[in-house]
Amino acid sequence: MEEKRGLTVKDLLIRLILIIIFIFLLIWLFPMPDLKPLNNQIFADNLARMKDAAKSYYTIERLPRDINTSKRMTLKEMIDNHLILRLIDSKGNYCDENASYVQITKLENEYVIKVQLSCTDKKAYINEHYGCYDICSNECKMLETTTKTDKVTNKATTKGKVTTTKSIGKLFEYQFVKNECTDKFDKYVCPTGYYLVDNKCIKNGSETITKQAYKNVSDVTSTDTKNAKPVVSNTDKKEPASCKVTTLTSTIDATPSSSVTNEVLKGTKTVTADKKYTYDVKGAVGTVKKVTANYIKVQNYDVKTATQVVKGYKWTYVSTLISDKSNLAFENDTEKLVLVESKEQHTCKTCFTTEWIHKYYRYKKEIDGYTYSCNAFPNYELYDTNKCRRATNVTQKCPEGYNPDGSVCSKQEITYSCSKYGSGYKLDESKKTCTKTLGVSYSCPTGTRKSSDERYCIKDVYECPVGTKSIGGGKCSATTYSCPANTSTKTYTLNGTKCTVKSKVKVCSCPDDTVQTSDKLYCIKTNSNTTYSCEDYPGYTLNGKKCTKTTTSQKVTYTCDSGYILNGTSCIKTVNTSSTKNAEAIYKTFCEQKYKWSTQTSINGWDYTGNKREVK
Repeated sequence: MEEKRGLTVKDLLIRLILIIIFIFLLIWLFPMPDLKPLNNQIFADNLARMKDAAKSYYTIERLPRDINTSKRMTLKEMIDNHLILRLIDSKGNYCDENASYVQITKLENEYVIKVQLSCTDKKAYINEHYGCYDICSNECKMLETTTKTDKVTNKATTKGKVTTTKSIGKLFEYQFVKNECTDKFDKYVCPTGYYLVDNKCIKNGSETITKQAYKNVSDVTSTDTKNAKPVVSNTDKKEPASCKVTTLTSTIDATPSSSVTNEVLKGTKTVTADKKYTYDVKGAVGTVKKVTANYIKVQNYDVKTATQVVKGYKWTYVSTLISDKSNLAFENDTEKLVLVESKEQHTCKTCFTTEWIHKYYRYKKEIDGYTYSCNAFPNYELYDTNKCRRATNVTQKCPEGYNPDGSVCSKQEITYSCSKYGSGYKLDESKKTCTKTLGVSYSCPTGTRKSSDERYCIKDVYECPVGTKSIGGGKCSATTYSCPANTSTKTYTLNGTKCTVKSKVKVCSCPDDTVQTSDKLYCIKTNSNTTYSCEDYPGYTLNGKKCTKTTTSQKVTYTCDSGYILNGTSCIKTVNTSSTKNAEAIYKTFCEQKYKWSTQTSINGWDYTGNKREVK
């Protein structure tokens, strides 16, 4: 019996190659179908569904009423209003519901519906125009079929029938415009030095508080002691005092005195003389020349005020709320309360019980800026932030200074020249004159005299001696100082503006165990029998060899409360202050143009634009 063998590597490769060849044959015989037409059809069907839903929604009550105004609805709004189901593209993805929208705009005699669809496989839009029969109700159609002429049929006298038309007259509507302005809140402002918190202005500072210090009066006792005067008796020994002559030095102000001398002529100085020119002036000769330039093309625009649109909103912090309730958080269209922290804490510093405290932030919704749109004006583009413009006709104008001259612009230029008067004349363009310098003369300033060179003058120079100063009129002033004359006991020495005084005086002294007499010339040696007196010190009391006097006086001191600083008899304290006032609300005026059509020729408060239309 023959033994079975397994598949070799070679057999596997051969089979793999055959399978690959078979697949290529299938692709060649049966190519993949082109799915692009199918994808386009899906996109077109989605556009048509949006358009049909819009036409069914925009009845006559929902249509824009004024010319060049629009109404717009996103795909998301259509889905939310159950006008259409969500749209799926060829890749199975939902189309962008915010970028996709329908917009209907009213023109003079018709409406335009724009359908914009944005999907992952394609993004495009279509515009379709509709007359009143396409989009209005039967009531609108009936209004449009109202005739403006009557046909009257009369029998002719010669040939058959003649049809004549009797005109009832044309009916016109006139366009009017007016600016509607409203003041809208912009911001709060505070005076200088204040800072803003919500709608309040707060100013932190300091204030100095001054009040009278407390006066404290107390009695103070003091004792004055002087040496008593000994009373000399026959038993006391009196001897001459020891005297000597000594010199004392002091200083006094010297006596000033003034003297006047004549100034001293030092020499001469050369100064430049004053020039004076003489001229010959003639009128310049003008030559007229014609200069041409091409016209400048100017693009004109029809300009309208753009529509102000809120860019978005933002949440602004207002205040903080602390509560024991955990369910206070909320949010609505204008404000919200957000729970930011919850923590457990003791009910008091010495308590063991705890409670939960919840912290909330309160916010209010504010407008976060504005932008401008030209959607209300088809074919207009936004420029200069808040204006819409549309290019109109192109005109031509001449450059500045030029005037129209047939196919070109021209102007006359006048050039001036002095060539007629020969050389030496210079042109002054601003004055249109020709000037020639004829000569120059020189003169000396006051206080100087002529020199050998007429271009220069000589001035005498004076100077006062050192230590003096000029007082004008050729005079110098000097100040000298002197001291008093010397005497037998005093000598004076001048030292600048001071006098040094040396005085000779006699100074006497006594030994320590003696008492000097009042004339300082004798010394008395006392004994046990010596008595003392306080007769030279009235009010003093003898106490041994001393005279004493005790006096009691009142001492006044001042004190302040804690926190105050004593300043003389006042107490001063500086404290921090905070003042609050209502902030000033600033409003901005926002204006927009409103248009309306009326068969009236004037409307109070409205301006006629100059546009009119016939009511068909």
